Amino acid sequence: MNSRWPHLAAIRRGAEAIRQGQVIAAPTDTLYGLLADARNPRALRKIFRVKQRSKAKPILLLVDSVAMAERLAADIPDAFPILADAFWPGPLTMVLRAKESLSRIVTAGMGTVAIRLPRSPLVTALARHTKRPLTGTSANLSGRVGARSADEVCAQLGARLPLVLDAGKVARAEPSTVLDLVSGTPQVLRRGVVTSAQIERALHALR
Repeated sequence: MNSRWPHLAAIRRGAEAIRQGQVIAAPTDTLYGLLADARNPRALRKIFRVKQRSKAKPILLLVDSVAMAERLAADIPDAFPILADAFWPGPLTMVLRAKESLSRIVTAGMGTVAIRLPRSPLVTALARHTKRPLTGTSANLSGRVGARSADEVCAQLGARLPLVLDAGKVARAEPSTVLDLVSGTPQVLRRGVVTSAQIERALHALR
């Protein structure tokens, strides 16, 4: 499906596919991602088949609000609301302790979950319509370069997906910064758009 902006019809179609346990592709604030219902084990298993990805790897989740993120996490640290206020919506992924109710397929048995509130009206609208957190793993074959456009998604995964929502080419190819909030002192696990200096400045109030 091609739609340069997420019209209501596109959102409804995408949300319905997700509710039915399908995996679709759509742009996030970094790259195109594979979106599926994070509460549906069947949909989660499809992601590994589509990407040809190791099941030992956890799945990043996208939410429509801080409140949705808090429903997925346990023992939320003091740094979380400060960083969420500073960088969400935006390209900062935070790793938190996962609630026991969250599927082990998402956590890969690690007991943690990586969560982001993206700066993407399309993704947040889909999460809001489905009332579910969505998967946010990149829409590419495992080990291949992430897709910045619907055409690039289709070149790698086209036959494997029932729906690709085309909202144009994403502005940046740099991934989100991944920040561990589980092990005490916040630690950058993957460098990305949000810099360590920006995170330090935001956390200064905690000291």
